[in-house]
Amino acid sequence: MSHMQSTMRLRREQPDHVLTTAKKVALLSPVSILVATVFAYFVYAGELAASSWTWKIGLLVMLLCICGPLAVSFTNRGTNSLKAFGVVTMFGLFVAYFFFGIFGYFYYFVFAPMPAYIRWPGLLGGIALTACWMLLARKSVLHTIANTRFVAQAFVDNGDEIVYDVQRGMKAYERFNKERSPFPRVFMYLSMGIAPFYLILSRLLSENFGANGVLLFVAILGMPVSLWFAGVLVRTWLVMIALPAKMTKEQGKAVVVSD
Repeated sequence: MSHMQSTMRLRREQPDHVLTTAKKVALLSPVSILVATVFAYFVYAGELAASSWTWKIGLLVMLLCICGPLAVSFTNRGTNSLKAFGVVTMFGLFVAYFFFGIFGYFYYFVFAPMPAYIRWPGLLGGIALTACWMLLARKSVLHTIANTRFVAQAFVDNGDEIVYDVQRGMKAYERFNKERSPFPRVFMYLSMGIAPFYLILSRLLSENFGANGVLLFVAILGMPVSLWFAGVLVRTWLVMIALPAKMTKEQGKAVVVSD
């Protein structure tokens, strides 16, 4: 038996982590998105008569997050590719980001009735804050990859391929990122507090928010949580997709996932 045939046989005998994760994401994705879709249907499209796009977008996202992971897993079936695993994981994270960020915060400033002088600062401020947070997350992750022993501990070269253990990798990242993070925590807390402060201030200064108390509460809750998920999305992309692609290009070895 050739070396390549032996490697392929070992891969077939291992559990398909990509397919297993894809099934979980496809099964759990509809839950939170369906809640958002039903809420949008009755509140935004019904009571407020704002737009039917609120629930239609939810249905489209739900379909994408069910079919997308399964399509990726079947395309990469039996490979245990870390890049494929990362893409599937990002679908699951995007579901959470959609619920708290897009549905929770941006729906409010796009579709809820309010004056333009309140809508545009809230909308553009949310976009700017999210973009800034993702750039900071990118810089932090790249710092951890380049300046700590995270890669050496999380990725193991067994000769035939490079193996990334999810649990060990997550623990290693949290340890090195916490110890070597170039950003002071006070900046993190400051950024996470901007959205609630802005919304509460708007509530106190304007009577236009009175009829949208529930939506205001969801928006206040949504932005800080969505920032966290946005950061995790960036980390997942860099660690599970960009980094394995770079390793494969430089070393000519497949990077696979184990659990």
